[in-house]
Amino acid sequence: MLPDIDPFAFLDGISPWWWVALGIALGAVEVLTGTTFLLGPMAAALAVAAVLLAYPELDGALQIGLFGAAMLVGTVIAWIFTRRARRRAAEGGGSALNRRGQAIEGRVAPISGPFEAGIGSVTVDGVVWRARLVDGRTSLPEGTTTLRIAGVDGATLLVEAPPDA
Repeated sequence: MLPDIDPFAFLDGISPWWWVALGIALGAVEVLTGTTFLLGPMAAALAVAAVLLAYPELDGALQIGLFGAAMLVGTVIAWIFTRRARRRAAEGGGSALNRRGQAIEGRVAPISGPFEAGIGSVTVDGVVWRARLVDGRTSLPEGTTTLRIAGVDGATLLVEAPPDA
């Protein structure tokens, strides 16, 4: 006959602060990796700590079972929210904070250097950008001083001459 061994007996009478520490450790690893995968387990550890505060006599097997169930629910919820955020970002939602090139499309910029073979430079908000003509021209008409920003290709602005030029 096999002896009756409780593999989770070490959790009997454990302080809730151990679960809080596990949640903080998982959160720290999440911050370092940036995967969002550990958000569910982190929330589950904190949930077990909260339940253990209310019911300090909870035995180890129930703590592990609660952690597993809460981890599953938390992971599914985190997955849903991150999937929504990624979809919204892919659809162009959100701010243009890290997409400065797209934020300046449609603006008019003064020419800051000569255009040769369709490549030159323009100034936008005091910053000189590399620019490429997109309307098929390789040079600008005499007297052209400004160009309209039509788009962005990496760090190069795609510009076009004014319609009257």
